[in-house]
Order: sequence, then structure tokens, then C-alpha cells
Amino acid sequence: MRPAQNNHKLEITMKNKLISACVFLGLLGSSLALADDAADVRATIERHYAAIHANDMDSIISHHLKDFTMFLSDGTVLWERDWKEVSDRMGATVDLGTPNVRMSNFNAQIYGNVAVATFYLVGTNTYGGNTRNVTNRVSAVWVKDGSEWKEAHHHESPVRAGH
Repeated sequence: MRPAQNNHKLEITMKNKLISACVFLGLLGSSLALADDAADVRATIERHYAAIHANDMDSIISHHLKDFTMFLSDGTVLWERDWKEVSDRMGATVDLGTPNVRMSNFNAQIYGNVAVATFYLVGTNTYGGNTRNVTNRVSAVWVKDGSEWKEAHHHESPVRAGH
């Protein structure tokens, strides 16, 4: 082989290695960013439940998008985005009981600025003076709004024993 051909082959090999390294670093960076987003979503949800435990409605609402919707675990109809305004106009109070729950089996799948979080809530809820044990499945959609994750939709249902 002539020296010019050897240099050309060496150049191609070096370019291929450089391209492979860039692709690897890009994939690694994307994976790390997704892991950071998943951790941020989890931390936001934990803050959200701390606000729920404290019955801090202003903080709870601040974690929701304006068009937030929710299915509660009691099987009631869809809570729509204007539930607070309707409740205020009608003089109704929101009583979700007093939950004392923790998350388990948390998972967040990140799709750009959208996260789908799934987890269980395990603990108790006191409503009307009666405390009951709860184990609920949760699926929630969170959207990154600027630098903050906000909940767009929440679906919660009780885990029932199989038939």
C-alpha cells in the first residue's frame, strides 16, 4: 500500500472512532438528562404529597396545570379544570379526607417535556372520622412548564384482590 492510502485509511478510522465517541456521549448525555428529569418528577410529586398531607391547597393547586383533570380513587366522575371555581361559586368545600400515604414502586417515563408517572400510594385516609387503609394505583401525566413540572392529569384507583 502506498503512504497516501495508509493516511487516508487512518483518517477514516479516526473519523469513525470520533463519530462513535460523539454518538456514545450523546446517548449517555440523553440518558443522564432523562434520569435527572425522572428524579425531578419524583421530587415534585413528593413535594405535592407533602402539601396534600399539610392540606395546603395553594401549594397543591400550584402543582397543577390550569386544565388539570383527575379521577379519584372513590370512582366519582372526572374532576375538571374549573372544579375550584365551581366549588367557590357554590360555597362548597373540598374534603378529600386526611391522607397519610407514601409512594412505592415509583416509575417515570420521560418523553421530552412530558412525564408519565406510575406508582402506588400506601397508607391510610381518614374521612368522616373513619380511618381506613389504602393501597391505590396512580397514573399521572406531568408536563414541564418552563423549569417546573406540573400535573396535567391524575388517575387513582384502589388495588382490589383478584377474583
